[in-house]
Amino acid sequence: MKKLLLFISVLFFSCVNPSMERGFANINEALAEVAVDLNGYAESIISDMAQIEEDVVLIVANIERIQLDITESLILIEEILEGLARVQATLDQAATKEQMQALLEDVQEVREGVRVLWNLADFDIDGVVNGLDQCPDTPLRTPVTMFGCPLTDTDGDGVLNADDLCDETWGVEVDENGCEIIETGTTTNTT
Repeated sequence: MKKLLLFISVLFFSCVNPSMERGFANINEALAEVAVDLNGYAESIISDMAQIEEDVVLIVANIERIQLDITESLILIEEILEGLARVQATLDQAATKEQMQALLEDVQEVREGVRVLWNLADFDIDGVVNGLDQCPDTPLRTPVTMFGCPLTDTDGDGVLNADDLCDETWGVEVDENGCEIIETGTTTNTT
């Protein structure tokens, strides 16, 4: 009996079923495709996480810079208030030429403090301080150049408005200043 069972089991395991082999091959192919898709998703997620981490680092750096700017501004405000107090004290006692000269010096000091404070502020909140901002009324969340001007190209010539000397060159070839290139004979001119 043992021999019969052994013979049947050998016979059963030695039989090859082509449809089962195709089925297993199809399953293996499908699993390989799923693995490729999952690897792609994982790489995308890892890339997104790296970008998020970079963004967080930039945000932290900006917050630290803003906190430093606020601290410097508070110090300047305190100096301005002290200057105003000196001006008030001098005004309360003003009469002599020397007192008026001292008052004028205090006013000039306060004015300089206000000018410095104004230059360090960023009224349009574009990341460029007023002292460097060439476009001080940039709309909120508009990407800007290092000079605070919007990164736009109104005439579509490939030169940003901030750098475009010829801002109405529609559909023509332009030089690095945004001016039309006109070829005459063997020379090239720009207008």
